Order: sequence, then structure tokens, then C-alpha cells
Amino acid sequence: MMKTHKFKRNYLIFTLLLMSLMMQAQQLRVKVVSEKVEQSGNTMEVDLMFDASALRLKSVESLIYTPILVSGRNKVELPKLIIKSKLRYKLDVRERSLNGTPLEAVSNLEVNMAGPVYAVEKFDRKNKNRIPYHVSVPYRTWMDGAKLQFREEAFGCCGAPQQQLVMAENVSGKQVELNAQFRYLTPEKEAEKVRYEIGEAYLDFPQGQSTILPDFRNNRYELEKINQMIVIVATDPDVKVSGVEMRGYASPEGSQRLNYELSFKRAQAMREYFAQMSTIPSGLFRTGVGGEDWDGLKQMLQDAYYMVPRKWEVLAVIEREYDLDKREEQMKKVGGGTPYKQIYRDLYPKLRRVDCQVNYVVRDFTLEEGKRHIKERPKLLSQNEMYQIARTYPEGSREFNETLITARKHFPNNDIANLNGAAAALAEGDIGLAHEYLEKVQNIDSPEYDNCLGVLYIYEGSYDEAEMRLRKAQAAGMDEATHNLRELVRVRSGASSREQRR
Repeated sequence: MMKTHKFKRNYLIFTLLLMSLMMQAQQLRVKVVSEKVEQSGNTMEVDLMFDASALRLKSVESLIYTPILVSGRNKVELPKLIIKSKLRYKLDVRERSLNGTPLEAVSNLEVNMAGPVYAVEKFDRKNKNRIPYHVSVPYRTWMDGAKLQFREEAFGCCGAPQQQLVMAENVSGKQVELNAQFRYLTPEKEAEKVRYEIGEAYLDFPQGQSTILPDFRNNRYELEKINQMIVIVATDPDVKVSGVEMRGYASPEGSQRLNYELSFKRAQAMREYFAQMSTIPSGLFRTGVGGEDWDGLKQMLQDAYYMVPRKWEVLAVIEREYDLDKREEQMKKVGGGTPYKQIYRDLYPKLRRVDCQVNYVVRDFTLEEGKRHIKERPKLLSQNEMYQIARTYPEGSREFNETLITARKHFPNNDIANLNGAAAALAEGDIGLAHEYLEKVQNIDSPEYDNCLGVLYIYEGSYDEAEMRLRKAQAAGMDEATHNLRELVRVRSGASSREQRR
């Protein structure tokens, strides 16, 4: 009988605790301002945008956020997001440097509880207040109509737990029903559609030699990769090859002068090899030289995949020593030479390569040709051609929006592509994507920018900022902003009514 009472009492405590946690809805210390969960074939795609602009972390504090897909009794925990304070981040980097292990493998309670880490952010309130999150999980039928819950856990020094769980459900701002209007800009026509393809060949040469030996080690495979790329471009009826450049790179061992000469000779040998066998006129082949590939080495050292002991000390040497010959000598001294030996064995061979860049010009397409190519080979289209394709669909339709988003993907540094893409993303309710595109806009002094940002603020519930931006666009004569101001009044009124009912 006592066991029964104990069971009931524990069950009651558990139930009260669970109710207490669930009543703390929308008390996460970061906001989830964008939430999109969609099935795509055999996967469920989850796109989130965490807003940490109002977050205040203690000196050595870190937060773990776990999104959870829930439907009835079914649930699946998604990969976790960790946000760390600056000091905590530096301490963990130091731990990684001393132990030669990635941050995710540091043995402490926090990481053991965190499991697989989606991202580790160096928290910076000025520059890193928005954190995008994307993950794909295998689709299951129970996920149809599933809701997202979020678990927040706070940890202090050495991974010690600081705070009970906080559960929040449906904290996304995307539930705002908004009938926004946008003005889309027409991109200029490209005078000439210049494109290029790049391939990398990691060729093996006998020591000190630059003659290409096709049957030496893995050279046959590497040469065939480049040959296939050249053949595909050269035989494409829609393009005309304007040049082929072979650019050689070397690993840093030995003197800078010798490596420069060696990388040039190997690129020259590659040029002569393909100029003899290709249908492209030999006069279009050129030779370039990249010398020692220090940028490639830094990138590999920064990559968590490469487990090089004390690699952060090696990176520090690379950053502070400008004399390339002295730089390598100092690298050899780190950790008694052990890191350098591994770098020499595992990383240096990946730096000895010849890049092949095939430059070509694409002919202009008719509207029907463009519609076919945008699905198969969008890279061949100009931004203007993509825009003309979008205009064949009703404004705001899925096809219209997807075409403009495709244009932005292929012209990510173009202001018009980013503004049109942001408007299309907002029309689709994808707030995170819109925010990403607007951040790339260079000229922010335009009514189109203010209008898009105003609509984004409405979705996020920042109504004062939304009004300021929309009124600025309205003052510039933008009718769409006037319409969106009326939408703001409607949404604001609805939000006020909900607050009063609470």
C-alpha cells in the first residue's frame, strides 16, 4: 500500500512539475522570430531564426536550446544550438588548443548533456544577434501537423547546471496573418553573360619535377576530372569559351621562391597537356601562379574535421609572421614539432594542386528557353532574364516568388536581387530568409528597403520600428507602404486585443 501511495505522490510531483514548465511558455531568453517546418520528399526541413539581440549572458555562461518536434505521444529532439558568452567561448577555445580536441569533445557535464551540437556561436551582441538554424530529419507520417517545442538549459563554469528547464511552444512570430504589398525592381541587362567553371586537380609529381605523368599514382583520375569539365563546356551549344587558365599552387615546405617557380612550372605543364588534346584553340590557354597556398592551409586548420594538436598555436604563428620562410620555421617549433609533422603528412599534399578555370560567354535566351534553363541550368541565365520569367506568373504566386528567390541565390551580392528576394521571401512568410537577404543590401537608402524591413518588423512584432520604416517609404511616394501601414494598424489592434483578453 505504501508503494502505491509513493507512486501516486511521485506521479503527482512529476505532473505538477511538467505543468509548471509548460506554463512558462514564451519565457525563452532568446526569441524564435522565424519558424518554418515543411516536408520535402523523404525529409522534414526545419528552418528557424533565433534572435539574441536582447540576451544578456553572465561572464562564463552558456545556453543550450533544443528544438523538439511533438505530435501526441510522438516526438523527436533536433540537434542543439549552443550560445556562449565571449569569456566562456575563449576559455573553451583555450581548452581545445591545450588538449588538441574540438570544442564539442571537451569532457564536461554541459557537452555530455548537449549531445550532438548543431552550432557553437561566439556570442557578440553587436554583430551576432541573429542565429539561423537549419536541419533535415527523416520524415515520418506523424510529423504532419506536429508542433515545435523549445527547451532552454543554462550552464555556468565547468558545465555546472544553473537553471531549471524552460519549455516554450509556438513562440514563432510567423503566425501573423499579413497581406503585405511590395514593389519589385527591374534588374539591368548584362551586356555580356560571362560565366566560368573551376576544377581542381591534385597531381602527383616525382620530387622536384614538373612533367605530367598520366600513369603516375592517381594522376589519371585527376586529369580526367579536368578533361570532363573542359569537354562539357566546349561542346555546349549555348556558350562560347573565352579562355582557359591553369593556376598552380604549392605547399609551403622549402623556400618561397622555389615553390613559386615550381607551382608555375606545374601549371604550365598542365596547360600544355590540355592545349594539345582539346578542341579549344591553344591560344586561349593561359598560365597563372598562386604560389604557396597559405589560405588553403588556414582553412583546413580552422576546420574541425582536421584533428591537429595545438593547431590554434600554429594558426597564431601564421597570422603574426609575414615572412613566409620564417613562418614555416616557427611552425616547426610548436609543440616540439609534432603538429608540423602531422600537417606535413596529412595537409600539405592537399595544397599541391593546379586549378583549371574555364571562362565562357553565354548567349541570350528567349523566354521559353529561359523557363527551361532556370530549372535545369539557372547559372546560364542573367538576373534580368530570371526577372522576366517571374513576371510571366501572377505577382505573389509561388512560382513568382520562387523565381525571384532563385535569382537571389545566383546573384547574392546584387542589391536588386537581395531586395526582390527579400520581398518574395516575406510573401512566402519566410522571415529568416528575408532577414538574411536584407542584411546583404549595400544601399539601404531606398523606399523598397524600408518597405521590406517594415513588413519584416510587423512579422516580428516590432510595431514601432515597423511604423517608422513604412512611414519613411510612404514619404518617398511608395503606395505599397501606405497599404502596409493599414495592415500594421490591423495587426497591432489584434495583438492589443489578445493582450487584453489575457
